Amino acid sequence: MASTRMQRRARIGGIALAVGVLALASTGTAVAAPPNGTGAQGAGSTAIQPVIDANFADPDVLLVDGVYHAYATNSGGQNVQHQTSRNLTRWTAQPDVLPKLGAWVDTTCTFSPGGPTDTCVWAPEVTAVDGGYALYYTARDKEAPRQCIGVALAKSPDGPFTPADQPLVCPDGARGTTDLGGAIDASTYSENGQRYLLWKADGNCCAGKTAIIFLQPLSADGTTLTAPPVELIRRDQPYEGNVVEAPTLVKRNGTYYLFYSANDFGGGGYRTAYATSTALTGPYTKATTELMTTDRFQGDVVGPGGQDVVTERDGSASIVFHGWDPTFTYRAMYVSKLTWSSTGVPSVVAAAPRYQAEDGVVTHAAVVRDDRASGLAKVGGMDYPDSSVTVRVVADKSGPAAIGIRYDNGSTGPNGEHLLATDRVTVNGADAGVVTFAHTTWGNWQLVEHPVRLKKGVNTVTLTRLTNFAEIDSVDLHGKQTAPNPAGPPAVPANATRYEAERGVITHAAVRADATASAGAVVGGLDFSDSSVRLTVQAAKAGPATLGIRFANGSERGGYPIESTDTLTVNGRGAGTVTFPFTTSGNWTTVEHTVVLKKGPNTVTLTHGTFFAELDAVDVY
Repeated sequence: MASTRMQRRARIGGIALAVGVLALASTGTAVAAPPNGTGAQGAGSTAIQPVIDANFADPDVLLVDGVYHAYATNSGGQNVQHQTSRNLTRWTAQPDVLPKLGAWVDTTCTFSPGGPTDTCVWAPEVTAVDGGYALYYTARDKEAPRQCIGVALAKSPDGPFTPADQPLVCPDGARGTTDLGGAIDASTYSENGQRYLLWKADGNCCAGKTAIIFLQPLSADGTTLTAPPVELIRRDQPYEGNVVEAPTLVKRNGTYYLFYSANDFGGGGYRTAYATSTALTGPYTKATTELMTTDRFQGDVVGPGGQDVVTERDGSASIVFHGWDPTFTYRAMYVSKLTWSSTGVPSVVAAAPRYQAEDGVVTHAAVVRDDRASGLAKVGGMDYPDSSVTVRVVADKSGPAAIGIRYDNGSTGPNGEHLLATDRVTVNGADAGVVTFAHTTWGNWQLVEHPVRLKKGVNTVTLTRLTNFAEIDSVDLHGKQTAPNPAGPPAVPANATRYEAERGVITHAAVRADATASAGAVVGGLDFSDSSVRLTVQAAKAGPATLGIRFANGSERGGYPIESTDTLTVNGRGAGTVTFPFTTSGNWTTVEHTVVLKKGPNTVTLTHGTFFAELDAVDVY
């Protein structure tokens, strides 16, 4: 995974609101507030790599006598994984700290991606208590089809931990409890000698319930809940999907920071958010800009969540969390420094600072409420020659950098053709080139990077409309550009020869009708390792040729868009891999691939590689 990078196409789906509806600000509005989640790190954010590049989800880290102990969700036959380190970077695997589960646990439960020996044991938390250490773990209750939280004790953080026979937190309708959907994701917090357990009511499991995070006092030995739970937050924000979970509570300068994960853990839309309060039991106010998202890591971490905050030996804070590998097979563990701005805004150093477009200076355009946008608003109505948005970004050094512009573009021509849009970029009043926005359809938020040069300190970045109509959601600040700008679909020459995919030899796939496709049909269901389309194409002479492959790709995980791939062979020989950007289903576009053909008939075969693109036609020119 260390050398593999996913294409970033961050998206929150849906349909953009009409310009002017629910307008929050208009021409010339300026908001001088600092960007959410920046911590003034500027362009200093760098690529992040996993410190445990294996399935090590929901990490919890405890520092004991100079040794960092990391615990994680079950995998590879271990109920609770355990690794140790002296520096949070180099880790050594240790034996399972919970080889025996409590008598209440249903060990027949299985849940990927833990592997065939998965027993649904998730999200451990280890903390020091009177007499030793307590381990809190999530597992399936025998008496109800719900996850619950158990406790186990040991004299050492190395274990093995001895589990209690009954669950500690189990609101699943059994044993006379109220059914809140069960309980998962325990964590602990201590203040003034009092211990507390945070946990999530797993209400997103079932209709009529919801996800809630509670705080509940614990006994000194960590084995007994001593008072009723208090609700801190519940799922109520659009970017959370149906989920709030994995709570972590930190107090700093009189403010309580409740970090939590949100959205579907199975996709790149999983993220880490936070809420703040001046009192332990709330009320808590949620930040509108999340702490960590896939696009703020330029795709180096996919679905950052399951976090824990650890105080290092020198007193600084770091955040540990998991993220998917590019194939969504396992969740690796990452570490980054955690800092706070002078105004108390937390920032993950390895994640890009985000500047919301609606907090900038908006000229001849409108700030529009949009629950699907980052920060819950966007700048739309950039329909005029002087329409622009200006944001002030902070760089920690002078030199080259990249801005990541989160946008959507639904521009169409008179015949419904999909159009690119462009904006002029200026930095500190100087021309910094033109940024091109690919056609995404409205509400399909994606990210494009644009190279800039910044001075140390505050820089003024302006986007001014040139052609067609893109909406601007936010601007991230990266250390460098890592992906090419979109060029849009190529212009297919008039003398190209088109070969319809549905007229080829189709293996383990299906032809389906589609009125928007060329010749009214496409090949779909290319979902299996041997799914393929084979075409016989003619070449007037031997030599290089271009294949213009017309496709649509609606692949996603948890609402997060994913590029897909096919392997290509020509006359039985490998001719490379074709990458299909995310387009949404039915949004047909063309990607080019160069091959060498012999004179006369040639056999061209596209075979399923990763995820799921549909094929419409192949143009040869």
